Amino acid sequence: NWKGPAQSDSYYVEFKNGLGTKLTKFAWQFVWKYGGDMNGVGKYVTQAGIDIDTAYAYLSEHLDVEVKSLKPVNYGKSDAPVGGVDIQVSVSSHGLFEKTTKVCTMTVKGDGTSALGTCEH
Repeated sequence: NWKGPAQSDSYYVEFKNGLGTKLTKFAWQFVWKYGGDMNGVGKYVTQAGIDIDTAYAYLSEHLDVEVKSLKPVNYGKSDAPVGGVDIQVSVSSHGLFEKTTKVCTMTVKGDGTSALGTCEH
């Protein structure tokens, strides 16, 4: 019996130029379903990803977003597994010259909890 979806706080990455003008912005929440089991044992994760709030790019800019699921991990015990997976969001902004990328990682778990890892914003 899957529960959820669970949802994290909102996160964003924003890029500005030297004058303080917003060039690009990407805002999202991490979302996942949790609590599934195998023959009554364990708590697992499914449908982990993101829900987009805002995707903005100034006329001369490009916004690229890539979302990856990394290798799943057992955060519980072998007889009571709690599955978890790291979801990594890479946000890149570029105009004619410079390209900048920032990365945010969240661990989502089968018990409905989450933990923010590295997050540049």
